[in-house]
Amino acid sequence: MTQIEIDKEEILKTSKWIRFLFMLLYGFVINFVLTLCIGLAIVQFLFYLFTSKPNASIANFNSHLLEFFHDSLAFLLFQTEEKPFPFKENEDDVNNDVEGEVIEAELETDNSSETEDAEEAKE
Repeated sequence: MTQIEIDKEEILKTSKWIRFLFMLLYGFVINFVLTLCIGLAIVQFLFYLFTSKPNASIANFNSHLLEFFHDSLAFLLFQTEEKPFPFKENEDDVNNDVEGEVIEAELETDNSSETEDAEEAKE
């Protein structure tokens, strides 16, 4: 029989245990999100049934749920090391963090028209 060597240091790495805790957390959250998706699908069907078109607000929210679900599953299945929402940076957040260049300018005024207005006011 061959004996398997167990590296105790590898097992006790805190980063691995933190990932395990995040995996448990996201596992429970995915369960909740799946239930929420089924409920929203029923509500969306009711909108479709009565108005012949889906609700745009629910459809927008569903796209966010789908992105979260995909990111969470990818994290749970070791497809990525990047944690999903709220730890993931969205493209919108990255674009909003970019600061534009500040340009200072002076406003030039026409002094002749101001003096004419002041003279007319005196008269």
